[in-house]
This record gives sequence, C-alpha cells and structure tokens, in this order.
Amino acid sequence: MARPAPGVERTVTLITFLSRNPGRAFGLSELARQLDMNKATAHAMLVTLTDAGWLLRDSTDKSYRLGPALVAVGDAAAGPERQALDLSRPHLRRLHDEFGAQAMASTVAGGDIVVLAVEGDSPEPGGFGSRPGSRVPLTPPLGTAFIAWSDAESVERWLRRLSPRLDDHRLDLYRDAIRTIRRRGYTVALDEEHRQGLAQALNAFAENYGDSDVRQAVERVLAAMDAKEDYLVVDVDGIESHRLGLVSAPVFDSTGRACLTLTLSGFPGGLSAKDVDPCGRRLLQAAMEITRQIGGRSPDDAGAWRLTPTPDTSDA
Repeated sequence: MARPAPGVERTVTLITFLSRNPGRAFGLSELARQLDMNKATAHAMLVTLTDAGWLLRDSTDKSYRLGPALVAVGDAAAGPERQALDLSRPHLRRLHDEFGAQAMASTVAGGDIVVLAVEGDSPEPGGFGSRPGSRVPLTPPLGTAFIAWSDAESVERWLRRLSPRLDDHRLDLYRDAIRTIRRRGYTVALDEEHRQGLAQALNAFAENYGDSDVRQAVERVLAAMDAKEDYLVVDVDGIESHRLGLVSAPVFDSTGRACLTLTLSGFPGGLSAKDVDPCGRRLLQAAMEITRQIGGRSPDDAGAWRLTPTPDTSDA
C-alpha cells in the first residue's frame, strides 16, 4: 500500500473546505483552527497556493479564498459533465416552470453526489439541493440513478457500502428496484425521508471535517432513513400522493456512463401516483435529449450484466 503524503492530504483538505464555503474568505488563524493544522504549516501551504493562483489573498484583511487558476483546472476536469451541465440549464428552467418543482443537475465526484445547478427553491431550506456545491455520500439508497446502469461489480460494491446493516432480504429489494429502474428509465423515491435524511447528512458534513468520522455519521443517518423499505418506489399503485416527490433520470456520456442526473423534487401539494409516469417520461425526455447532444449513448440492457445472487428473472 502506498504511504500517505501529508502535504497532499492537507492541500486537498484545504481546497475542499474552501469549496464548501463559496464566497467566504478565511484568515490564517481560522483556517489553521478549522483544519486542525499548526499556523506555520498552514501559512507555508497558503503562500505556495497563492503564488500558483489557486488562492487569492486580500491585502487588507489578509484573508484567503479560492483563486482564478482553479477555474481552468475545473474546466479541464469537467469533461462531458461540463458540456452536459451547460446543456441541462435550459431544460432545468423549463422543467421547473412546467412542474413548479425544484429542478437540479448533479454528478458524482469521488464517493459523493454533488449538486451542480439548481432551478427553484429547495423543499428543505439549507438541505441537499439548496445550492450548487451541496453534497452527500453516494451510499444506498442515494445515487440509484447513477448506479442502476453500472456494471454488476459496481452495483454490488455500492449495495455493500452499508454492510453489515443490509441483510440479504434488503439487498434483494434493492436489486429488484434497480432492475425496475433500468426498465423504466427513471427513479422514483419518497420525498419526505429524502429531505429529512439529507438535511441531517449535510449537518454532519458541516459540523465535522474528519473524513472517517463524517462518513460514519452520515452512514448512520442513511441507515436510519433506510428503515422504510419503500424509499425507492418500484410500484406506485396505492402509495399516498403526499409521500412521493423525487424523480431522477440519468444523462449518459459516450461510454454509456451516467455522467449527470436531472432531478425534480418538492412538488407543490405532492406528486400523485397517476402523475408519476408522465413526470418521469418528461424528465427522461430531457435527459435523453442532452445525452444525444453530447454524443452519449444509453447502455444496452440486454445481457449487459446480471445482479448476484441470481434472482428469478421471469419479470426482467
């Protein structure tokens, strides 16, 4: 195993911290305290990053914020996500106007889901989706719209992220849900648990900056949220309208990877069962149009992979 590089880890921690506090500037002492570094180490790092243009230093109050050189880095790293995001913005505006719900685009960065663009107010002020940059872990049941079209190994790895909390029965429920999502093309979830769980998860992120501690805290929140087996709605018949409210569809790149998802949530008055499919199809239409514009392709379900253990495939 490669030995950790403390300097690199500290740099990543600093840039991540500042990116989660856009528009704010921090002095040396505050950064050292927030990131649990001694001042000498923090100062040397800040000077180097400022010289490289990754940070800007205010000459008056001697505070630091993210610098313009990171824009070029972000553009270079964005790839198809950036193109898909640019194309998604008019779709998000139209979807918001059409349904009166919050419309957002998100992607996966590392082990997290990150919001990139938002149209409309969040159903939970300060919660996930309230602004670009919001993030939560890519942990069951979150991120199904990204994971459902992945290869079998990736699906199983995602499902096991809450292990040993997920028993075989619960794992089979998720596998069934994933099969349905792949056939249907979009995800439907219960908005009430989604909002509550993600708000708590973001609180944990805001209050903790140690990766291990934060991850464990968020996983506990998501495990509690997962107590209701119907978070991912497979069959909407008989589901109370006020409990439905989150619909997501993926945008695929040229390799068939879900590089972006479009999501509608916080429907005024809730989303009735009879309105789910028209809404899902409309969202899917927008996602497919963006996929086409970036030269993407939908994965071929036929024989692409089989979830393990092998289930009864009579309805697949």
